[in-house]
This record gives sequence, C-alpha cells and structure tokens, in this order.
Amino acid sequence: MLVCRQLASSGITVVLTARDEKRGSEAVEKLQKAGLSEIIFYQLDVTDAPNIGRLANFMKARFGKLDILVGFLSSFPDMF
Repeated sequence: MLVCRQLASSGITVVLTARDEKRGSEAVEKLQKAGLSEIIFYQLDVTDAPNIGRLANFMKARFGKLDILVGFLSSFPDMF
C-alpha cells in the first residue's frame, strides 16, 4: 500500500487491485480518507485469464493506456 500512497501523493491515478474485494475496497477507502482521491479499486484474480482481460479492457476504456505497472503478490503459494 506504500507504493500506492507514494504514487497517488505525486498526482498519479492509481488502480489498486486485489483478489479479495472487501480488503481491496477497505484499502482504497483508507487511502482516500488520508486525502488521496485518485485511487480506484478493481477486483483482480491474477490466476483468472478472463478477469485479467476485463482489467485490460477497463484500463484501455478508462485511461487509453497504462503508464506504470507495479506488481506485488502478497501470497502466491503455488510459485514457491
């Protein structure tokens, strides 16, 4: 969440994604309450290809392009 906070405080619109919609929405709400209004939540399961495609379509429709991508997997047990 620190990276989201730093980017948003620099005036960059941030799309925060999380598999857990409740936790993701709560994170965005917490950041917005801290005065960072340019943060949007999008539910994303990186193991679900159609879900990834929907995010790509959302990004293209909403912003036209993607300037920065920061990846962070808090837990991905199948990879270790």
